[in-house]
Amino acid sequence: MRQYKISVVALIVGLVAASAQAETVQGARSELDRLAAHVRTHPTDYEQTYAYIRLATELHDEAAIGALERLLMYNPSLGRARKELGFLYARIGAYQSAAFNLRAALKSADLDAAQKAQIEAQLPDIERQTRASRFSGSLQIGVRTQSNAAYLPSSGLYDVGGVQTFGGVTGRQSDANTFEQAQIAHDYDFQNQRGDVLETRGLAYATQQFALSQYNVALFSLSVGPRFGLSEIAPGLSVRPHVSGSASLVGNLNYLNTGGAGVGFRQMIGDRLSLEPGFEWSRLWVNSGSGPGSSAQTVATIASGDVFTGSLGVSLRIFDHVRLEGRGAYSRAAAYVAAQASDQFDLQAMLRFEVDPPLFEMPRRWTFAPYARFRQIAFDIANPALDPSHMRRDDAWTYGLALDAPITAQLGVSGHLEFLRNDSNISSFKMHNVSLTFGPTAKF
Repeated sequence: MRQYKISVVALIVGLVAASAQAETVQGARSELDRLAAHVRTHPTDYEQTYAYIRLATELHDEAAIGALERLLMYNPSLGRARKELGFLYARIGAYQSAAFNLRAALKSADLDAAQKAQIEAQLPDIERQTRASRFSGSLQIGVRTQSNAAYLPSSGLYDVGGVQTFGGVTGRQSDANTFEQAQIAHDYDFQNQRGDVLETRGLAYATQQFALSQYNVALFSLSVGPRFGLSEIAPGLSVRPHVSGSASLVGNLNYLNTGGAGVGFRQMIGDRLSLEPGFEWSRLWVNSGSGPGSSAQTVATIASGDVFTGSLGVSLRIFDHVRLEGRGAYSRAAAYVAAQASDQFDLQAMLRFEVDPPLFEMPRRWTFAPYARFRQIAFDIANPALDPSHMRRDDAWTYGLALDAPITAQLGVSGHLEFLRNDSNISSFKMHNVSLTFGPTAKF
């Protein structure tokens, strides 16, 4: 019942926010019309022109590009106008024009050091978009602390054949670990009229526990597939068939391997909203003889078999520096062992706030992102190794706050604070955990 109450509250809050946003946008549009009339009759009034450009940019009105072009016709040496025009062109995907104007702005004498640093930080990313082969990535190392690193029952109680018993452990065990995470992305642009691109994405992650080394984790995953433009069917529509695979280790032993394929669509609606429905099939192989809690008859949540997932992702730019991202998914785990077959529902949302950094010398905005996730797993039949009279059902709630703070164009720090609570009708899986992750990052 609690998740339904939260949904109702979220719906009411969303309606109130939408109403307030509509009133704000209506007022901003009236002000934009007033400024537009002024700059048409006073083309050399730079301050009013820049005010018009700022407001048009916030409203994602491409008329700002025309205003800047007119301003540069009267005075081609205006570095600030060149800078704003370059970033506007980048926003709409005209990367050649964006790079040209930003390079010209760097040569201007009327830009201060902070404005030039902002251009120098983003120009490499924009120039990369003009190439056929584009490679980017990120690396983070850091430390993570957890109040329940072993994910043990908070009460210390276990279900064994339907009888609750103390498992001979003290319950929650806190620990800390170091970690390394690397993400890579490569796009090969076929440079045709449709904008077709071959997309490759990779991830590597590893942890080293200070005390509980049996819970060391390593994960490697890769996804490859072309993205085809379908603008002839609908403007802003694309499709990406792909293949994917992953391998993971727990306690330095191979635990889970996957391989699969899927297809995803992306529909851009203006430059504020995108929808991404998709479907994916994965074959899972779990080494039941390794990993925490392994036994002759496994009782783990993940099991060998096939997983079929349908999902819908949503990204909405509410304001110029505020974005809402969400995803809903349903998965069917057709495990080889009947007691491990399950249905899973997954809902998650994140609200990204971009803010100016505390120092003008820092060229990129910082991001604060509160997020929440609800995941429900319902198993088909009771597992006699756990409780022969109850079919297991877990409701997991996750709440967190993420921070990404660039210091230079390539270096920064990031981290997140997270609370996880898993409610289950089987005592072996009732638990909660608080974790804090923090470390330096590098982007290239």
